[in-house]
Amino acid sequence: MQYIILFIQIFARSIVFLLFLHVLLSLFMAGDRPLRIGIARLVDPILDPFRRFIKPINGVDYTPVVAILVVNLIEWLLTRFLVRFV
Repeated sequence: MQYIILFIQIFARSIVFLLFLHVLLSLFMAGDRPLRIGIARLVDPILDPFRRFIKPINGVDYTPVVAILVVNLIEWLLTRFLVRFV
């Protein structure tokens, strides 16, 4: 059971890292670069559901912040749920 919890934690942190990297690359790198396109292909399926409900405010997209919070919340809930049954 500990391996499942460890997998969930690593997977969630990897998603958060990719989201954070996506934000940083969007600030400092042009949108037509292969690295940025590759990261966007990984991250966009996570961000698209949030983008339907959260519109940019003054040109700033807050969906990565909300997505990071939701990923952390899901990770916390799953690990607490699994810890109770061990």
